[in-house]
Amino acid sequence: MKKNLFSIFLFVLLSFSNYSSAQSQAVLVNETLTYDVIYKWGFINKVAGYATMSLRDEGDCYKATVYAENAPWANSIYMLRDTLYTTFTKVGLYPLEYTYIAHEAGKYKKDVLEFSHNGDVFTANVQRFKQSSPKEPVVKSTKHLEANGMTVDMLSAFFYLRSLDFDNMSNGQSVTVNIFSGSKKEKLRITYLGRSQITLNKKNFDTYHINFTFTRNGKVSSDPISGWMSADSQRIPLKVEGSLAVGKVKAIYTGPNP
Repeated sequence: MKKNLFSIFLFVLLSFSNYSSAQSQAVLVNETLTYDVIYKWGFINKVAGYATMSLRDEGDCYKATVYAENAPWANSIYMLRDTLYTTFTKVGLYPLEYTYIAHEAGKYKKDVLEFSHNGDVFTANVQRFKQSSPKEPVVKSTKHLEANGMTVDMLSAFFYLRSLDFDNMSNGQSVTVNIFSGSKKEKLRITYLGRSQITLNKKNFDTYHINFTFTRNGKVSSDPISGWMSADSQRIPLKVEGSLAVGKVKAIYTGPNP
């Protein structure tokens, strides 16, 4: 359940494939956002995990962090502790360095990506560290990723999405961006579904409704994911939901936590 659950939370992301067309629509400020991740299957409908995302202004760049973990009741099923870090430029919102650290059911993994771009060509040099169990040695490997067109990492994409001018997009319009993780590159296709009202914790929100689809090597690599983002200057992702192999999962915004 873990990989898809965490992906659903993180993939409230995206941008136009032509990166120069992005507009600074969101006001990016120092912030800390918190989420509950809720798992539903049959009569089960309970909080399965928590996530915290923070952003800090570092002069010419932004630095962001996400930390996610299981709820205590789920630890006996699958222990999860994941942390992501990214540094990206203020101008253009280009990723510079991305780190993903995972502790999952006794396994350890760390990916470090160093980004660069020349015109439309984006590259990343990847260092991967994996340990299959606490008794096994850490194995290091390297990889090189390259793509044409705007490219983001798993976390910087969250903030790039918030810069898009949804008010000038038509219902049903789709856009695509490249996204690099430690081991692979994918295409993320987003479809704008218009404005809608949602209610969270007895409060009503005006939102942009979005649908996400992922492809790898030309083949769809995940079920569609739906997202709702606040239609104000902050563009905060309020709700994300999708299907797992068994059951469904959704991430719900629980408020700022300065």
